[in-house]
Amino acid sequence: MKLLISILTFFLITSLAFAQTDTTFKPSGKPIIQVFGNFDYNATQDAQKKYGFWFGRAHFGYEYQFSRQFSAKIVLDAGRPTTVGQIEVTDTTGNSLEVSNSSKEGSYYTMTLKFASLEWKPNERFKIQAGGILQNHYITQEKFWGYRYLAETFQDRYYRIPSSDLGFIAYYKASEKFGFDFALTNGEGFRFDQDAYGDVKIASGVDYYPVKGLQTRFFYDYTESDNPAKPAEQQLFSIFAGYKFQDKFRIGGEYNYRKNHQNISNHDLFGWSFYGSYAVRKNVELFARFDQLDANTLNGETTSWYYQNTGQALITGVHFNPVKGINVSANYQGWFNPTANNSNHFLVSFEYKL
Repeated sequence: MKLLISILTFFLITSLAFAQTDTTFKPSGKPIIQVFGNFDYNATQDAQKKYGFWFGRAHFGYEYQFSRQFSAKIVLDAGRPTTVGQIEVTDTTGNSLEVSNSSKEGSYYTMTLKFASLEWKPNERFKIQAGGILQNHYITQEKFWGYRYLAETFQDRYYRIPSSDLGFIAYYKASEKFGFDFALTNGEGFRFDQDAYGDVKIASGVDYYPVKGLQTRFFYDYTESDNPAKPAEQQLFSIFAGYKFQDKFRIGGEYNYRKNHQNISNHDLFGWSFYGSYAVRKNVELFARFDQLDANTLNGETTSWYYQNTGQALITGVHFNPVKGINVSANYQGWFNPTANNSNHFLVSFEYKL
């Protein structure tokens, strides 16, 4: 630890000294705007709500480059931070009790602070970000998938892992083929401060590019808590591989295993996700994706836990990029569950960003 502090101190002093003498650099900044929207036709059998228009995301922020080594970013997210799910209460014998719930759901468009990070990059190989940071768990897959405005990647959709958290993350690029990252965060996501038990999440990833066009990533994270409501050590194992041939087509796949989901013993989630796209023209792509989500059985029995977390998803459609910064898609998204709790949606989705 003393050696690590000494190395970081040396880099910091060197960077500050260079920044004071670098008269050729001019500080600059730019706004950050990103909005997702959807028009949805619900073709699910017996669906009461057939049509809907909704926003999946609205980001607004700013990033500023103070010097060649120091930069900062702040982003606000328009979301729904407070929701109330179903509440069930039973007595000691298992009988259901009547519950009166007077709480209210939060606004659909409440603004929350999602990112607020300071970055120090002394050279092209190494950088550290601290504050409200972007976690590097499924970002590689998200960039490769390329259609976040349509649907989240596997970990985001099924594990509900927030994209940002409070803490720090370090990146080191050892060579053109190898990259490493290490993060230490609260583990609470960007909507919450540190909990009363002082829990932390440790995460690390390795990027490997064996040949041109092929990329792979291995990722692991770990959290434990003294909170009696979180008795188990939660772990995530993830592996991804993707191949991209110029701008013509790409195909990728990932496997994720979440052990003791939400720190609950013997509640494991795991599954595959495969996705790809083919460029029909320079600004038109056909895409498809298939997800397989599974859960372990408890004591060898298929309980409600198993059925609620098992199924397949199919996403396919056409993506159109009329001008830089604007994306439009006509797409189908279906979910198929062993309990026949299936859904079928046809959407027109759009994104604009700066």
